[in-house]
Amino acid sequence: MKIFKLLFSFIVFVPTLLVADTYPEVIFDNSLVKGVYAKSTVNYGGKSWVENVNHHLLVSDTLFFTPGNALSLKYISAEEGNWNAEIRYSRQKYHYKFDKDDFLSIRIFVKSADTELDDLPKLYVKQPNSTSISFSLEKFITDYEVNKWIQVKIPISAIRDINFNEPIGAIGFQQHRSSNRLQHIFIDQIEFLAKNYPQVKLSSPAILTDAVPYDKQVHLKWQLPLTPSIHYIKIYRSEDGENFKPIGIRPVQMQSCLDMVPILGRKYYYKIAWVDYNYQESPFSAVKEITTKELEEAQLLDLIQLAHVNYFIENYDVNSGMYMPFRMKDKAIVSTNETSGAIISLLIGAERKFISRQAVYGRISKIVYFLLKAQNNKGIFPSYFNGRGGVPEYRNDSPQYDVSATSNILEALLIAREYFSGDSVEELDLRKRITKLYESINWQELTLEGTNDILRLSLPAAGDLNIPFHPTLHGINESINTYFLAMAAPKFPLPLTSYYNAVYHSYSPYEPDQIEEGEVDIYADSLALDTLLLPESQKLVTLTDTFIQTSILKDTLLYGSPLKLGEYNRSLMELYKPFLTLSPELVMDTVLDFKEVLNSYVHFVKRRDNEMGVGSTDSDIWGFYQHRDSIGNYRINPSIAPSSIFVDREIGLQAVLALYHQYGNVLFTEYGFRSWLDLRNDDVSDEYLAVNQSTLTIALENYRSGLIWKLYAQIPELKVVRESLFAENLESVNE
Repeated sequence: MKIFKLLFSFIVFVPTLLVADTYPEVIFDNSLVKGVYAKSTVNYGGKSWVENVNHHLLVSDTLFFTPGNALSLKYISAEEGNWNAEIRYSRQKYHYKFDKDDFLSIRIFVKSADTELDDLPKLYVKQPNSTSISFSLEKFITDYEVNKWIQVKIPISAIRDINFNEPIGAIGFQQHRSSNRLQHIFIDQIEFLAKNYPQVKLSSPAILTDAVPYDKQVHLKWQLPLTPSIHYIKIYRSEDGENFKPIGIRPVQMQSCLDMVPILGRKYYYKIAWVDYNYQESPFSAVKEITTKELEEAQLLDLIQLAHVNYFIENYDVNSGMYMPFRMKDKAIVSTNETSGAIISLLIGAERKFISRQAVYGRISKIVYFLLKAQNNKGIFPSYFNGRGGVPEYRNDSPQYDVSATSNILEALLIAREYFSGDSVEELDLRKRITKLYESINWQELTLEGTNDILRLSLPAAGDLNIPFHPTLHGINESINTYFLAMAAPKFPLPLTSYYNAVYHSYSPYEPDQIEEGEVDIYADSLALDTLLLPESQKLVTLTDTFIQTSILKDTLLYGSPLKLGEYNRSLMELYKPFLTLSPELVMDTVLDFKEVLNSYVHFVKRRDNEMGVGSTDSDIWGFYQHRDSIGNYRINPSIAPSSIFVDREIGLQAVLALYHQYGNVLFTEYGFRSWLDLRNDDVSDEYLAVNQSTLTIALENYRSGLIWKLYAQIPELKVVRESLFAENLESVNE
């Protein structure tokens, strides 16, 4: 494993004030996929016309303002016609809201020689519930020239009918002056910038500290000075050490990146430059020379696992240590649920020496201190906090405390408690603090009204819990782990009946038909009607709050796979989740063999996806979840198929290698696989999902060493409750 030494050392000593590559002010800087930009839409009518492929703008990889590409807009604005083209803001996890003092900056290159200033399109800003009045660009361009990159600089205050409380949706261009001439412009670097951005001149050379090859990937890292005017890092590559071409840019938040080279086994040379907000470059760094070579399978898995762990190494809030899903100008929003995956991924990183054990201890210790002081309800935390003060951040102004998210982070911390099992004062103290968090949850007050063993999904922030019906935690998903924690709790435990009642049933409110006035309800004093008219799999359970208990078991055979739970219409990620920490071999109940269940559903989903077609003729590319909207997306989640490696080694291994080798150039980065790939529409996400990064990290580790399964199996409270539960083989009390 010598080949990884330099990269490991970088991550061990990486500065602690790192954040994600998410850069919400940028609407467009580069298309990740060549050919067309799928996050654009083109419409035209009458005698007007806009060049497009499948209603998307074309991508230019030869002419651009920032490497490696720009958007091509070729159009005819006929008098008897109209057209528009929209470039959508593509962030999934965060929606940028501009300030009144911001300005919108766009770089335009006018290619057609006869294009005059008022031949340029009008512009408008689209938001979820409104669209601004379109306006011409003439007064926002001070140095109009053909065949030159020019800047369009528009103060937000000059845009009429925009809503400062709504996020940005798209930037639109539309027909302006009528003309029968063909106009051709290129568009690049659409971004919102602050009115008074830093303008300190970049006089010192950039510092490229390392260039290390791993297969076709080259890991570049740099040392940023404390200069506020650095906006981007610009990367240059050469095959002869003399003729360098710009190949990409990275936002200043990033400390390193991966570059995939065209040909394995060749020499390449790299240098970088800092770029300021006016796109002036600093002097170049020194040149680094590398030679790429093929990695063995185990080394390649190391690289893939390392990149996914690196996502959590860099994406966190320095105040709380918690995972930060996105950044905002005025808040540090952290996620309770997603921090659980971050904790386990960091433990794997420490075990594989991707990051120092002490650094992981420090992060987890900070998380525990934060949670001990954070606002909670009966020991249950909200889904999100403001990491700067431990105050809940409620989505949609709905004050809810999340039972599932709390149990997930608690489980991760209990696994960490087993990992940090040393006799040092620090590790002893960490274990005590984690136990204190466990003891603080009053599970018995979290149950559905009228039961003592069915947990609510969430709690209101305050007030009466006796609402007619709350959604419950149930089913074969992460609820399994929650109920084990609740039954094993050192204080306020739930009875062992919770397991069979919750795992093998779903619950819904019973709402009898309304009796019209004057009708006689002969069953008003009897429950006979309820059980007679319900499907065979359902049974009415009479409690303080009346609800229906339904068995989730439904023997089915699809695509040659026996399916004990019927056709599974949700993501396999939900089925994986409980068994990332809990080995299926530890669940020895009397109803299902979970190893067989997992195996059956992996084969079912793979066969179904292969038959439906995800845009590839390779049967190893699967993990399809359909996302259909107005423009018709068909997306692969690149974590689904590779994560099956802990269920079926051959299927999972072939999937991860196929995705890496066939689509790694657009899909794989320094943070692992991006969140989705759309082969039918030639599109790829420019973001990452914490659940994807952690699931694949953990699945790979359990396949390779079983580390997380072993640590979970050692948790003493859970070990005792499993022995009691499966020794007694309790039946559901509500049968």
